[in-house]
Parts: sequence; structure tokens; C-alpha cells
Amino acid sequence: MKTVFIFISFLLLVACSNKNAELAKKHNDEGVLFLDKEEYGKASESFYTALGQGKINAELEAGILRNLSLLHFFQDHKDSALMYAEKAMNKAEKDTYYYFLTKAEFALLNENMEVAISNFEKAKGEKPDEMAIYNSLGMIYSGNYGVKFEDQQKALVNNKKAYQLSQREPLADALATSYMNVNNYKESIPLWESLIKQNPSKMDYHFQLGVALFFSGQQEKGEEKMEYAAERDENCRHMLDEMIAE
Repeated sequence: MKTVFIFISFLLLVACSNKNAELAKKHNDEGVLFLDKEEYGKASESFYTALGQGKINAELEAGILRNLSLLHFFQDHKDSALMYAEKAMNKAEKDTYYYFLTKAEFALLNENMEVAISNFEKAKGEKPDEMAIYNSLGMIYSGNYGVKFEDQQKALVNNKKAYQLSQREPLADALATSYMNVNNYKESIPLWESLIKQNPSKMDYHFQLGVALFFSGQQEKGEEKMEYAAERDENCRHMLDEMIAE
């Protein structure tokens, strides 16, 4: 299985009342797109340019700082990730959605799951239709932060809600994986097929589709798909060899 992001970066849906804020939001949104593509140098330049636009509202600034925290996390710069997460939390107005969200993510970075879950739930109370909450809870309950908090049924519920709110590639990936983790292979098939259309060169998607087909009763098609991926990707070959050994 693939590595899942800690939480999804987001475009800032805030009102821009001045030119500085408009430019800051534009550069932030560009940074998010670069971040999703793992173009970290370009993402960094965009986020710092966004912060350099002068006076902007607190919500927008908190969001940019949050995305900078993500950027440093993805680059394994945990201290910097924590610093920007704390700055984002302190910038957000207390007891608002962004305050609870950034407080939860700061707790995630510190591996304090109880505090993280509590604050994600508080954030959900403020904005019940925000994808970032469900994505993060989905990863916690999927077991990405240890088996103590693993609950695959809860993971499925949260990943399904996150995908309903935004059909982005990482969310489809997480939902398809959740279906497989509860042995509902059939439901994962259209998601893997959609992911392959979006990113046909990613052999892991082909392999996971093969697994889903195999365990949903289409053994021959599944074996063909897994072998196709294994011939083109060393990691897929390793996963197939492990399945055969079992």
C-alpha cells in the first residue's frame, strides 16, 4: 500500500477585501497546486510570496501558514512543520473552525492523537462540511498513527465523506483503500479505474485494481492486472511475490 499524506492542503475560500489579500490568495492557491504535485521548491516560493503581500486578514494568513507547515512536513522538516503549525494556530481567532483545525494538526505533528481527534470534532461542529477534517480523521482511524486508534469502519465513513466533498486524487486513493481494508473489494474497483484514468503511469493503482478484481471473484483479470504492474514496477513485484508466498 502507498504512503498517505498526513492531511490534505486546501485552497483558501475566504473573502478578499483588498489587493494584498487577493494577491496573497492567488499565490497561496498556486502553492497548493505545486504542493499536490510534489514540486516543493515552487510551492515554497509561492507560499512565501503570499505571506509577503503585506497586511491580510487573519484567516487567510493562518491558512498560508498551515500550508507552509504541510510543505515542511512533506520534506521531513518536523521542527519547521511544528513551528508553522503553531503560528497558524496562534494567528487564527480562538474557538473558530481554523483555530480548532490548526490545533488538531499541531497535535497530530506531536503525535497526540486524543487532542487531535477532540479538536477535529470541535472543528466539525463549526464547519461540518470541510473536507480537511474528514481526511485527517480517516487517516487516524486507518491506522496511519498507530493501531491504538485504528478503526477501519470509522476510517471508511470519514474517507467517504471527504471524497464526497472533494474528488481529488489522494482522497479517491484513501477511499478505495478503505473499502479494501473492510473487504469490500467490489466498491473499490470503480475508484481504482478512475485513478488509473487520471494517472495511468502509477503502477500501484493498476496493482490495487488487480487485487480488488481478484478478491471480488474475477481472479483471472486480477492476476493479469497485478502481473502487468509487477512487470513495470519493483515495488509491485515485491507485493505480488509476497501474495504468492502466502
